[in-house]
Amino acid sequence: MFPLPHANTAALPLTEVLARLSRHLLVDGLVTIGSTAHGTLTPASDYDLLIILAEQPPPFQVGITWIDHRLTDLLFATTAQVDAICEATSAIDGTVWEGRVARWLMDGQIAFDRHGNLHAAQQKVQQRNWIRPLEPIDSYGAWIGVNYNLLHTRRLFQSEDPVYQAAAELRITLYGIPSVLYSYFQVRQVLWEGDKAALRYLLANDPPYAELLQRILREPDPERKMAIYEQLAAMTLAPFSGLWDPESTVLWNDGIPASFESIHQGLALWEELLTNQDI
Repeated sequence: MFPLPHANTAALPLTEVLARLSRHLLVDGLVTIGSTAHGTLTPASDYDLLIILAEQPPPFQVGITWIDHRLTDLLFATTAQVDAICEATSAIDGTVWEGRVARWLMDGQIAFDRHGNLHAAQQKVQQRNWIRPLEPIDSYGAWIGVNYNLLHTRRLFQSEDPVYQAAAELRITLYGIPSVLYSYFQVRQVLWEGDKAALRYLLANDPPYAELLQRILREPDPERKMAIYEQLAAMTLAPFSGLWDPESTVLWNDGIPASFESIHQGLALWEELLTNQDI
């Protein structure tokens, strides 16, 4: 059985938990974020707490617990990561953990700051945007993901095998909808801020897309669901490019930063492998 201790903070108010944490010498800082920081909690809201540790021998970044009988997200960072934000001389990648810490500091509420470096980092990121903006190459990755998932789902859906068709429906839910939603923001070079923020953004800036997203979530008919998925994919990619032409060749790096130069080089190499025969 996996370890699952009962939360010893479940009956404690948040203020008491923050006070207890601040008395531990390993804790250098505490930041509440999201609705916890903004005082906009509702009965359905969770707590979000960023904990800065002087050192972190066990390598973990996130956790879940209960405080005051409210579900709580625990986010961990190190003093060294906060210091790196203070010392940064160029824009920080907002998709890596250090960049996410910088983003949380932009509008988080500092509850404890043992050495003052949290306030220094917060003041820095609030004075001007130190988060690296997304670039066209980031949109390329989204273009790959949306088209890749769509192609394989379409392939399965066109089969007469009921297992293939069921797998196509499963792929829409598992990969298709998350892919188009995340990619919508990546293509528009907007950093992902969470599901509620995404829905608020869509409702304010793109109501037709928000409506179509709600339709696919509620659509029971497989053929109509597939048609909506195709439409969502096209709308997602519209500002950057489109859906792939039939029988195209596309190359990309899996887990390795790409560049347009390396992509063109890869396509050229593929053509060379096919045309220049040494045998």
